[in-house]
Amino acid sequence: MSPQQDAATDVAAKRAKVITLIQRKGGSGKSTVTVNLAAVSGENNPPETSDENCPVVAAGIDPQGSLEEWSRRVPEAKLPFDYVVTKGRLQEIPKLVDDPTVERIYIDTPGFMDTDPDADLDADPLGTGRAAEAMKEVLELTDLAVVPITPDFLTHSPAEFTIERVLKPRGVKFVVLINMWDSGSDRLQNDLEELREWCRERNYPFIKHGVRRYKIHAKAPKEGLTVIQYAESGTALRAREDFYKLAIAVEQEI
Repeated sequence: MSPQQDAATDVAAKRAKVITLIQRKGGSGKSTVTVNLAAVSGENNPPETSDENCPVVAAGIDPQGSLEEWSRRVPEAKLPFDYVVTKGRLQEIPKLVDDPTVERIYIDTPGFMDTDPDADLDADPLGTGRAAEAMKEVLELTDLAVVPITPDFLTHSPAEFTIERVLKPRGVKFVVLINMWDSGSDRLQNDLEELREWCRERNYPFIKHGVRRYKIHAKAPKEGLTVIQYAESGTALRAREDFYKLAIAVEQEI
């Protein structure tokens, strides 16, 4: 290998890894997963000195700025990651990717995806416009797309659309995440296994461990909490366990 090739390999190795939460339908928990993955990752990869930037960044491209509203409620001293909200502006995510101090970028995409369901199969359903261009920019940089589905049947078809029409044509690596699974009412894990089988039937890679549904997650944005700051309880321990396992699974995928 030539010196130039060695240098190119070193640059690629140092480039920040981008993990994008994406689902055509809102309500699948993308923001919760983004924030808590960033929290777990940031907790385990703190800056070496107080003068350095955090190597973990949570980024939101949603024009509504949901990630910003949640993150700014967390006391700065307790926020284990940096955050950036582009609200659809271009070129901000590429700058983060090229920043040598950044190692991981977790991206929250809009709670809706402006697509044309009637677009020809060989056409890009994202179309044009500010939101579409921001999504395209992010997907070009994505190392792993995480597509959440929930026991709610209405999230399944949009997830399949996202995978088949948006991710696969771009060659974006993806994995399905079973999210908001109610382990209390599904003690025999029949619902969980049904969702796993949905993935197997379509030959979609999926994360074995689902993220369980807890009220504490729904209250966290208003209270300015991430999963690592929940008050100690059995529920908090199980909630953290879900995201530690998810973070490990994501790292194995990238």
